[in-house]
Amino acid sequence: MKYRLAIIFPILLLSACKVDQELGLTEESRTPIQNENPSNCPLWKAGDRVNITENTTLPSGCNYDRVSFEISASNLTFDCNNATLNGLGKTKRNAFFLPYKKDESPLLAAFFIRGSENNFIENVTIKNCIITLYVNGINVDFLLNEATHNDLKNKINVTSLEEHLRTISPKNIEVQNTQIVANHKTGIYLQRYITDFKLKNSTIKANDVGIYLESGTRNNLISHSTFTKNGETTYDINTRKRTLRIKKREAIAIDSSAYNTITDNQFINNAGGAIFLYKNCYENYEDASSLPRFQHSSFNIIKNNIFSDEPKGVWIASRQSRDMDNFNCGDPIVYATEDNKKKYYQDFSRSNQVINNVFDGVKKSILIEDDDNIISNNTFSGESRNDVSIGTEIRQKYLNHPVTGTTLENNIFDSTATPHVRIIYGATENTFNNNKPAISLAESIQEE
Repeated sequence: MKYRLAIIFPILLLSACKVDQELGLTEESRTPIQNENPSNCPLWKAGDRVNITENTTLPSGCNYDRVSFEISASNLTFDCNNATLNGLGKTKRNAFFLPYKKDESPLLAAFFIRGSENNFIENVTIKNCIITLYVNGINVDFLLNEATHNDLKNKINVTSLEEHLRTISPKNIEVQNTQIVANHKTGIYLQRYITDFKLKNSTIKANDVGIYLESGTRNNLISHSTFTKNGETTYDINTRKRTLRIKKREAIAIDSSAYNTITDNQFINNAGGAIFLYKNCYENYEDASSLPRFQHSSFNIIKNNIFSDEPKGVWIASRQSRDMDNFNCGDPIVYATEDNKKKYYQDFSRSNQVINNVFDGVKKSILIEDDDNIISNNTFSGESRNDVSIGTEIRQKYLNHPVTGTTLENNIFDSTATPHVRIIYGATENTFNNNKPAISLAESIQEE
């Protein structure tokens, strides 16, 4: 294994460095870009966190290094007017495993949109920005009171409490026509219970995770945007070090998030894949700040998107068969090996719809590891190992619960995959209608 890693690691380094080169992130240092600003630009300096309380449009030609903006008021628009906001102050990221100096490390976010139980905010728009080299591009935050946090931690009146929190979380936050590129962690992070967020006409490129939808979020819209080259590297804010990902990440993480619509986007060459749906296993549960996840990643609609050159397209219940030993999970264990070095937990992602999408040259287009999902009117083409895979190993073996109730209808299979549909680990009660070519149940079953 050591020999194998010795071979793989330099390959990963070259791959990740190539991303930096393609993005033009090769300049070691430069004069701060705000020094070149026109005289009518606001005089913000590196390290400032600017409180925005009213509509703001930057004059043409304004750009800023290491400046953040905090928005905690309603009914306002921040128009960058094509300004570049750089969270690092240079365009060359540190080499892997070389820590940034504390006063030169990337700022936490370009925008903090910050609501709380004591401060309801709504109708905030950010548009026409170029956001790069922060830790996260945009954080949409919802701060919980200590008593609320404790009730969630102790699982007290969870259903009614979560419903209440969704009514007072930030609403109608919108990001338009914005480039979010090469941030060290997440492009856009929606904290718990955010609802009715919208992303439109934007580019999310070369971040760790492109967009992260946290536990309890609902009814968010991601549309007419492009996601590419996300998921290759990550960053630790404590050590201030960039690291390579052995386990690559996806463009959109739907983590215990429901009733979202992802439509009319393009997903191209993301490192781990395009869209993964899962319920977090209550990671790091012993940490006082960590909270259980109660909601499942269900009732999401993924439609009218184009997926190309992806290792995986849509993965439903992506952690159902994944070893989660290193995640220190608080959920009940489904199965652990005798040496306790591998642990598996049940994942929940049901009643989602994947409809009217194009999968072209995707190695594994759709993987289904939970029940009652609908796959319809999609087109599969190009080089592919699997178009649709239905079934899951650990849950079937140790809970005697194979995947059930998948509907597969009106799809066009024109890829190189053989067979186009794989039914594995006893997946049952599937409904196949009007697929072209017609899918033969007998030819599709491949037990593993």
